[in-house]
Amino acid sequence: MNRIIEIVDSLLMKITINVIALMTITIIISVFLRYLFGISYVWVQELIVFMFIFTTFFGSVLAFRRGEHLSIDIFSIKFPDKAKKIINIFFDISILYLYWQVIKVSFKWINKVGNVVTPGIRIPMKYLYFILPLSAVFMIFYVVIDVYQRIKNCN
Repeated sequence: MNRIIEIVDSLLMKITINVIALMTITIIISVFLRYLFGISYVWVQELIVFMFIFTTFFGSVLAFRRGEHLSIDIFSIKFPDKAKKIINIFFDISILYLYWQVIKVSFKWINKVGNVVTPGIRIPMKYLYFILPLSAVFMIFYVVIDVYQRIKNCN
């Protein structure tokens, strides 16, 4: 199981880093072309937005995995360690339920509005919208692992 987690971690990290690098290079080239030569492409701007959205959703998954996401722990600080673990498990299960609902609703949403074509790249928006349920699947994967590890460490 640990090997699968390591593979998924590595894959997500490499993909996200490469998309960030590609986005950075694309922005630099786009700014260079626009300000030095007056050339601007709509599809390049769309691609940059798509990459930004991708890094936001998958970056949040990676942040959760590493425990670097935002959390408000003002209530759990006042409880003993055992109670903190139970509270965290409850919050993880709540997150699990939320992301399950995101997956269910997003597929319905994509089926309804996903066939609109982008003006620049001319691809259906469903490919961009699919980032939402895909990132939710990875988040559920990591939340299940987190719950399992918290329960295992409770004993």
